[in-house]
Amino acid sequence: MDFGSKYVYKYEHSSDESISDDEDNLVIAQPPAAPSLALTSESNEARAAVAATSHAKRKKRLRKADTNVLNVKFNQLLQPGEMHAGDPVYCADCHAIASHLSKVQMGENQDATWQCEFCSKSNTVDIEQTDLPKKEDATYLISPAPVVHGSDMTGVDDSIVIFVVDISGSMSSTTTVPGTFRLPNAAQLQDRAAANFDGERMVRDRHQTYVSRLQGVQMAVDANLDKLAKDAPTRRAALLTFNHEITYYGDGTRAEPLVIRGDKLNSADDLTREAEQEQNNELKPVSETKTNLTQRVYDLEEGGQTALGPAVLFALNIASKRQGSKIVICTDGLANRGLGSLETAQDEKVDQEVKMQALSEGNQFYAGLTERAREKGVSISVITIKGTACLLPVIGQMADGTSGNVTIVDLLNIRDEFASILEQKVIATNVEATLIVHRGLYIRNPDNPDDKLETVKRDIGNVTKQTEITFEFGIRSKQELKDKWNLDLDELTQLPFQVQVVYTAVDGSKALRVLTQLKETTENREVAEVNAYRGVIAQNHIRSTAAEMMVDYDDDEDDDGASRVRSKWSKPIMQKQRMNYMSNLNRMKHAHKEYEAHDGFNENRWDKASNALQSQVVSSKCRKMAASRGAVKPTESPSLFSRMSRLITGQGSSTSEPAAAAPPPPPSLALTAEGGKAKRSYGFATTNLAHYDDKNSEDLYRFKNLTSEYMRGASPPREEDRRSGASGSDDERKDPRRSKAKK
Repeated sequence: MDFGSKYVYKYEHSSDESISDDEDNLVIAQPPAAPSLALTSESNEARAAVAATSHAKRKKRLRKADTNVLNVKFNQLLQPGEMHAGDPVYCADCHAIASHLSKVQMGENQDATWQCEFCSKSNTVDIEQTDLPKKEDATYLISPAPVVHGSDMTGVDDSIVIFVVDISGSMSSTTTVPGTFRLPNAAQLQDRAAANFDGERMVRDRHQTYVSRLQGVQMAVDANLDKLAKDAPTRRAALLTFNHEITYYGDGTRAEPLVIRGDKLNSADDLTREAEQEQNNELKPVSETKTNLTQRVYDLEEGGQTALGPAVLFALNIASKRQGSKIVICTDGLANRGLGSLETAQDEKVDQEVKMQALSEGNQFYAGLTERAREKGVSISVITIKGTACLLPVIGQMADGTSGNVTIVDLLNIRDEFASILEQKVIATNVEATLIVHRGLYIRNPDNPDDKLETVKRDIGNVTKQTEITFEFGIRSKQELKDKWNLDLDELTQLPFQVQVVYTAVDGSKALRVLTQLKETTENREVAEVNAYRGVIAQNHIRSTAAEMMVDYDDDEDDDGASRVRSKWSKPIMQKQRMNYMSNLNRMKHAHKEYEAHDGFNENRWDKASNALQSQVVSSKCRKMAASRGAVKPTESPSLFSRMSRLITGQGSSTSEPAAAAPPPPPSLALTAEGGKAKRSYGFATTNLAHYDDKNSEDLYRFKNLTSEYMRGASPPREEDRRSGASGSDDERKDPRRSKAKK
């Protein structure tokens, strides 16, 4: 666990901390009352009262930013903690687990009791003090590894990497690349194109080379098969292509590929049945199949539509044979064939409700694939080509929900992007993290700022060594603590925190990891902020804002269009406040030189990331306001956003008008391991799609998964920084403080 400061900021008045520093600027103008033709004396008085306040401005209550942030990194799962043979001992009330902080007392009747450090519950236990963990990090084995898994006890990795490649007609589009060089399959392409396009000129020119999208993917897959064979020779690699049909080449050693076409592309049962039959054909290590696979890759030709959904469903059933397997999707177009088709959702000629219904169905389908991938321990990454439109807010959720990557690339860097994805291995699956705090604290609910929770459980799914999650916590009012539990917070100079992580390791074993820490407190805000770890706070600010932008809610309107004040914050102002808070922290650190370098914060990266995100926030708000102005008036029919919201949530229309001619979704459209509907959507709320193009979506996915290590000066530059020429030395030149701190 990493905290936002060396100290827990134990502020004195909880209610004061819920008012933003910018509260004078947070206002909502109330619209004038609508005129009435016939008014009684009573209604006249009511109208007069409304008119008197019609232009009054109400303040929104926004919580001040502070250092009370907790960050959990999952790279520690690579190194097991102190292993305990016995079972964990839980508190009967708060479900905290007895730790190195716990004290077991023996009573006169020889009964052992443990008073919980978190809720003060006295528990009768069947353990002795010597049975408790000795360190803050302890691991309990829940179940041993099964026979079939992705990495055996010797550390041999036999997980599967499936390259799912789009070969639809649009993949023949070419890009000019400076310089002349002969592509690996240039001769094949020249022969193929000569009949219609004078193939030599299509491939090479005097000072530049024409490279098709498919060629770029072919070279990237070839290079990364080479890398896999050298770095991870025991891993399995497979190839699956899709256009108007899907073609499964497996590891490249089979005589003929499996081709699935026609009505089977619309049937989840048929696709699953075909995949289950293929699971009987064991894939060989990539060290043995690399040559055959490379040949299959360079034999690919473009043409047809884009059956993306059926391809991913089939690939997922193959990959789920091994925990920790990976699917890498490379596509340049909108899914428009078979299950998961998004063509109607983007068709401007159809009725708006039909369009939104199709969007909802597509979103449910890909959310279902995400659920299944999480349960099976499979990571999905999505690579799209720059200048194309794939509806990333929908298909990108497969990566966002499975610890994969969402990336838009050009042909010059696609090889490196593939390599970066393959390096990010899944280290644990089916991960759930539960945070428990002392009774004097509460955990902020990111879905409802008014909730004050004692315990929070996060269903995380797959994790890599880069995966991090953050929590925000606050201080309960002293009066509440005194009235409910007769607790005096002033007497407590230290407070405990515990994170319980249940996970399945890559060898298939299931374990419980328990991390318990005791943190010192301070009632002095300046002390907490001078000792702040800005990387943790900055990461939480950026990730929270990005996640909030993906959630669809209307700040100022009810479903019936009535104006009112919501407790949820205004996103542009909230992000501005977070930026101001980081600026204040930076100034405070600079003023206290002895504290400035201890957190290794990279201010240049913060400035770049926060400014880019703020631009997204402002532009999104403008697009939303423009869409609202163009929506149908509430007196005529429900607002567009209300109708869209009801379609997504399944509440139906509030009017008596019949639904548009949208067909009901096929029963197998949304899939989980049990075949039912997806539990939730990942990534974007569907109704936000009108506000984010693919590039904006890629940025938000990246912001949502930003790591605290990236915000620190010692962290390596991102791939995009390397492509743009940025490096650690560049940061030091721009920020002399970093160079000084490094020395």
